[in-house]
Amino acid sequence: MEGTELNNLGMPKIDLTKFLKEPPVHEINGKSVNAQSLIDSVSMISIKLNSSNVEFVKKLTTEGLSKKQRLENNLKIREQINTDIFELSTCNRVLYVGFGIDSIQLESSVLSVSKLNHAPFNHHSGIDVWRQLVKVCSGLDSFMIGELQVMSQFRGSVAWHRKHNLISDVNSSFFNHVISANRVLRREFGFTQTTESMLNLATNAIEEVLSNDTQVHNIVLGFGEMGTKAVETLLSLNQENITVISRNPKKAAARNNEISKKVSIISFEEWKSSPIESALIISTIRNVEPTFCESNPVPYTGPCKIMDFSWPPSVDISGTDESQHLLGMEHWIKVAHNLGVEWDYSSIINQSNSMIDDIQSRFMMALTDRVQAKFRAHIYQTLESLSKQWELSKNVGDSVNELGAFSREIATWICNQKGPFSAEELDKMVLSTSRPINPILLKRAAFDVTEAIIRINGLSALSEATS
Repeated sequence: MEGTELNNLGMPKIDLTKFLKEPPVHEINGKSVNAQSLIDSVSMISIKLNSSNVEFVKKLTTEGLSKKQRLENNLKIREQINTDIFELSTCNRVLYVGFGIDSIQLESSVLSVSKLNHAPFNHHSGIDVWRQLVKVCSGLDSFMIGELQVMSQFRGSVAWHRKHNLISDVNSSFFNHVISANRVLRREFGFTQTTESMLNLATNAIEEVLSNDTQVHNIVLGFGEMGTKAVETLLSLNQENITVISRNPKKAAARNNEISKKVSIISFEEWKSSPIESALIISTIRNVEPTFCESNPVPYTGPCKIMDFSWPPSVDISGTDESQHLLGMEHWIKVAHNLGVEWDYSSIINQSNSMIDDIQSRFMMALTDRVQAKFRAHIYQTLESLSKQWELSKNVGDSVNELGAFSREIATWICNQKGPFSAEELDKMVLSTSRPINPILLKRAAFDVTEAIIRINGLSALSEATS
């Protein structure tokens, strides 16, 4: 329809800004996901360990459970709420995140499965869940010893939940934003240590034990990551008499071949039958209930310090002798809080809140930018497609090399409009080009552009244009 003019008189204004107000949408594995709705649908309940809620945390934590037991526990909750569930238990807290469910419903299901009537949960929803998880994973929430290694636990937990279909790819994307923000905070404040952070807090206590006698016998219970770090700490303090107690000595030795050459490794049964005189016992083992208690006391009953880094506790006070000094998780919390004073805790928290505000702002802006980018891409693609058609016109002549750049100029003008504009204004903009384009083809271009933009303007959502 070359040469045909479009009568713009009386036509309503074109307003494409409505597409910039659409909720941000993610493409995740081929699915379109409303990012704002995803955030708004998130709820969380959590308990941070303190002296008044220890018994509740013991009932709720999955620390010490086997992978099978943990999965069974989470599947029961998922079946009750009929939506995705995420659970994280650390030495310092328990938290549950739900999607498409409010925190009251989430709490009800968790309590039901845990066989509790109530628990002192803190409730969070929407973007506040994101903020709280960023604080937890960075260690800023408490400066707690174990929480400086929680990021690796968090990433592992997200992967584990995805593997067992407890959370979908769509909902797990929410946690990816937590991880990204966490990296920024940890890098800024230097919280880059993992398991070493926990043992660093105990170094003074260990040195105090060793100060009276440069060579004592040291017992380390467990030879996993924490147990290995405990042995490394003792070796760095020039300790030569170290015995590791493991459920499977051969497997433990094979896993840590170099270090195992410098220590003795025996089973729990061997230790029980032949207790070793020790000045220091460090426990890093995990179990649902304390391994050592009144019915199964620590084999060695002489004076010593027992440092329990396990959560739930592996050593109960009832399983120790009166001459022994038990330093459990509550002690390490106090030590961590004292260090927090030296670190100017309040100042760092204020800095972190400001930084989280900035990250949150950039996070939400990125979602908005994604909407704008999608809109601009569609306009440019539409104009590029039209230019390809114009290149095939019999009237193209020498204009062929101008049409690509011409279409981009039009797209730029359209995308830069901050409010409504008329079809007449658009038509005038196209026709007023200084590029050497055949007049007949130029009139066709003006008609095609106006027709295409009016069609887009008539859509209720940009997604309709590509469906």
